[in-house]
Amino acid sequence: MGYNTTVIVMNDALGQIENDPEFGKKLAAAIRANGLRNKPVDVDAGYHGNAATVIETHHADFTAVVGVGGNTGIVLETFSTGRGPDREDLLKRLAGLKK
Repeated sequence: MGYNTTVIVMNDALGQIENDPEFGKKLAAAIRANGLRNKPVDVDAGYHGNAATVIETHHADFTAVVGVGGNTGIVLETFSTGRGPDREDLLKRLAGLKK
């Protein structure tokens, strides 16, 4: 059980991330700051102000569908799943055909 968090890592910041000894602490702080609010929180590394971005956090009993692009993400759908939806069920939910 527990919680899952979606994080975007900017590939062009990898050099700064691997050389930043505090990156792990910064990432953990950003995940805590995001909490369950699901508002993006940037994480810096070296000269990169947004080396990573925490997008959302959800309980492991839920499924979050996240769209990623433009160095950010948006939560498209979150729902209780038990073991998770199959592809057809997920597509129906996203199309608004099933609640």
